[in-house]
Amino acid sequence: MAGGMPGGISAPIHVALRHEWLQKHATPRSSRGDFHWYPEAGDGEQRAALAARAGHGGEVLWRIEPGRVTWAASFAEVAPADRRSYVGLAVTIAEADAPASVLLAAIEPMPPAPWRDQVTARTVETRAPPAFAAAPAAVDADLACALAQALWRGGPAVVSDPAAASLPGLLASLETWLPEAVQAKPRAGALVRAGAAATSSPGPLHHYLGLAWALPAAIAARDPRLGRRAWRAAMGLAARSQISAEAIFAELDGLSRSWNTAPELAALLARTGTVGAGELSACDARAPAPLYAAADAGRLWSRVVHYWGRGLLAGDDLDRRLGALLARRVVADHLFHLDAPDQATLPMRYLRRLRRESLVPRAAMERLEARVAEEAPEVMHG
Repeated sequence: MAGGMPGGISAPIHVALRHEWLQKHATPRSSRGDFHWYPEAGDGEQRAALAARAGHGGEVLWRIEPGRVTWAASFAEVAPADRRSYVGLAVTIAEADAPASVLLAAIEPMPPAPWRDQVTARTVETRAPPAFAAAPAAVDADLACALAQALWRGGPAVVSDPAAASLPGLLASLETWLPEAVQAKPRAGALVRAGAAATSSPGPLHHYLGLAWALPAAIAARDPRLGRRAWRAAMGLAARSQISAEAIFAELDGLSRSWNTAPELAALLARTGTVGAGELSACDARAPAPLYAAADAGRLWSRVVHYWGRGLLAGDDLDRRLGALLARRVVADHLFHLDAPDQATLPMRYLRRLRRESLVPRAAMERLEARVAEEAPEVMHG
C-alpha cells in the first residue's frame, strides 16, 4: 500500500475494478438465452459461490478477503428467449494490495440489471479513508448497528435499499473502526430488505460500534470526537485486560446493571474484589456510619471514595482497585451517552462526583484520577 503524504493526506491508490454479470439476456458471449457469465474469463469458484447465494433479487451479496472485495447486486428479470423469470447478478470486484476500507471506497456498483454495453474492466484512483472515519452521511441508529454487526462477523443486514450506491462508502468508513484482527479475516454477508432474511439483534459490542461511528447529531454538534473516544477507550480496556472485545462490552453492560442501587453496588464491590470483606469490617469499626448505609448507588460510591481518601477504608493497593472500577464506570458512561445524547454531563459524571462530592484531600483525588488515567487514558487524555 502506498505511504502517507504531508499534511495527513494519504497517497493515491490504484484499484482494479472488474464487472461481471450472470444473466440470460444476450451478451457477446451468448445470444441463445441460456444462463451464462459475461465476460467469459473469471474466478470460477467465486462465481459458483455467488450463484449459489443469489436469492430472489433485490439483495446485495458482499465478500471481503485479502486484496479483494466483491459486491454483487442480484436482480429479477424475464429472459427474452423463453419469457421465464430468473435471478441474475451484477458483480463488481475491487482488487489491490490495500485494506478492505480502500477497496470498499473504490467500489462503484453496477445497476442491478443485465449487462447492456458497460465496460467490464477499468482502474480507478482512490485514497485510504482515515482511521475512525465518521459516517459520510446521516445514518439511522438501527441501520448503523446492523451494519456494524454484519461487517464485524458477516451475515445479513436489513437496509431500505440494498442497491443504494452510497452503501460501499458507508462500509468503507465503518471498516476503519474495526480492530486489525477483524479486518484481516475474510467475511461475507448480504444487504437485504426487511423480511428477506432472519437477522439477530446487535449485542452491546455492535450496538455501540454503530452509534460511535454514526454519532447522534446532538453529540456530533457538541463533541464530534466522543464516539471515537468512547470506542477506543472500551477497546483499550479490553487490550490492557487481555480479554476480547466482546468480553469487555459484556462486562461494561453488566456493570451498568449492577450499579443502579446501593445494594447492587455493594454486591459489585464485593464480587470484583474492589473492597474485601476484611477491609469492609475494619472500615465499619472505625467509621462514623457503616460504609454501605448510603441511600443510593451514587452516594454509596462517593462514600466509598470519601472513606478511602480519609483513611477509614484502607487496604493494600486499594487505590488501584478503586481506580480500575471507576475507569470502567467512566468508559461505560461514555458508551451510554450514545444512547442518551441529550444528557451532556453523563460521560464524566463520576469524575465530577470525585472532585465535588467525595470530600477527599486533593492529593487523594489526584492519585485516584491518575489510576483512572492508567486504566482508560483515552477518556482522560483523548
